[in-house]
Amino acid sequence: MMTMSVQNPLLEPSTTTLGGMLRAQAAAHPTLTAIRFAGQSISYEELDRRVDQAAALLLRHGIRHGDRIALMLPNCPEMLIFDLACFRLGAAAVPINTRYQRAEAEYALQHSGAVLLIADARFFPIIDGLHDELPDLRELLIRGAAGNSDLDLDQALAAVQSAGTAAAPIADAAAADDPAVIFYTSGSTARPKGVVHTHQTLLGAARCQVATRRLAPGRRWLVATGIGYVAGLAGVSLPCLYGGATILIEEDLSADSLINAIARERAQASIILPTKLLDILESPLAAERDLSSFEQVYVGGDECSQDLYRRFRARFGRDLAQLLGMTECEGYLTNQPSDGNRPGSIGRPANNVEVRLLGDDGRELGTGMAGEMAVRAPGMMVGYWQNPEATAETLVEGWLHTGDVARRDDEGYYWFVERKREIVIHDGSNIAPHEVENLIDSHPLVAESCVVGVPDPHHGALLKAFVELEPDADPTAIAALSGDVLAAWLETRLSHYKIPTLWELLPRLPRTATGKMDRKTLHARADPMGKPHRRRISCTQDPRAGEPRP
Repeated sequence: MMTMSVQNPLLEPSTTTLGGMLRAQAAAHPTLTAIRFAGQSISYEELDRRVDQAAALLLRHGIRHGDRIALMLPNCPEMLIFDLACFRLGAAAVPINTRYQRAEAEYALQHSGAVLLIADARFFPIIDGLHDELPDLRELLIRGAAGNSDLDLDQALAAVQSAGTAAAPIADAAAADDPAVIFYTSGSTARPKGVVHTHQTLLGAARCQVATRRLAPGRRWLVATGIGYVAGLAGVSLPCLYGGATILIEEDLSADSLINAIARERAQASIILPTKLLDILESPLAAERDLSSFEQVYVGGDECSQDLYRRFRARFGRDLAQLLGMTECEGYLTNQPSDGNRPGSIGRPANNVEVRLLGDDGRELGTGMAGEMAVRAPGMMVGYWQNPEATAETLVEGWLHTGDVARRDDEGYYWFVERKREIVIHDGSNIAPHEVENLIDSHPLVAESCVVGVPDPHHGALLKAFVELEPDADPTAIAALSGDVLAAWLETRLSHYKIPTLWELLPRLPRTATGKMDRKTLHARADPMGKPHRRRISCTQDPRAGEPRP
């Protein structure tokens, strides 16, 4: 079991809520830049004032302590401001994945019991009418509603500002153990689970990362993932606010946009997905821009190849540092770019984090032995929203069972071995195969399906779907069916990144001796030589007649 501890000198230990944290920083460092966005700066004092205005708006709309507020916004200051406004009122923010399709958004809204949804106008076609269908959802507010006065978020905020409603600071109504955020994340189950973080756990994560990453006032951190994800909020934004650093927000997260932001804003640090970093390194623009400021770069969310380490060092002249975290506990293992870095490892425990390796019998294992990682940290979740069974399975006697298997070397570095659960990580996003399978299985021509991950050097993994068709289906309809047809059918039902790239239609799916689907055989069939696949497979004959032809 390994742990480390570093003291954070910036804020008093008495800071127990996220709203209190921001107010303390606004008082201590009023003129420091908190946010840079679209060429504009927002100081800590100005950010605190805008959060009060947003909180005043929420109060106008009947938001009270304990309510859940859904946020479906791109990376922009409003996303963070409304997070903080919820925190100030003791309400919980519920980030809605901006890649969700209607059914996925509806599930998160319904399951969380959100009473208000604040969304960007570009997502209106996805969420239009949901407040009439969901009993708890009372209202929508739309950023960029273009003159619709009943829905226009910008107009509503302007009304609060002109009325002077938030002239006096809004009192912090939260308590340390109040839910602050409910993140919906794909896991080993068919439905996403709502990961609950409180003010205490998010502050614990912020303190941990300020100390671990040696985050100092004024340091410029680029948010290279969505603020609605745990890495963007708990990994970068909140530690920056806790440490008095500057958050660099880009709405466009394409590789070239991030390259321009690094050069323009002289970004110094970031947490970035391996696939995104590879896109940056492969872009011709990277050779044209001065990226010399980018000196503290962590990569996480997926496996990092040795090739990426080499290419990063060749371009930047310094080492890339891999870390490991999950929505349930952000950044619990980490390397350091400047020292204490072991390329290929997932690092050592972060500040005040304990990690154990457990065997199948639950006993702790020693150095060199592979076991499931169990974590105890001040920044780990308190449970899954309205899911006591999953909470009890994952949180055992104060330890978070991660489902990831690793080994520890003699110097205390951890090395990833495998995942115990059926999770596929594509471009840094967790995908639950069962969620995808359930939707494929709902197609009228499909009897059953199995979705597996196929290793890919760029994306981490591609999804491959094996499909067994209904034996009594119309032969003409079967003949017209292909992977492309099924993928197109999924496009309005599932986020694009969850739709399989590879398809194989079979007369029967293999079974074990007990009649269960033989996933092990299908994994081997999907990647028999351990080589990446890139082409889509579909059938040009009735798959019930025998093996398909690509």
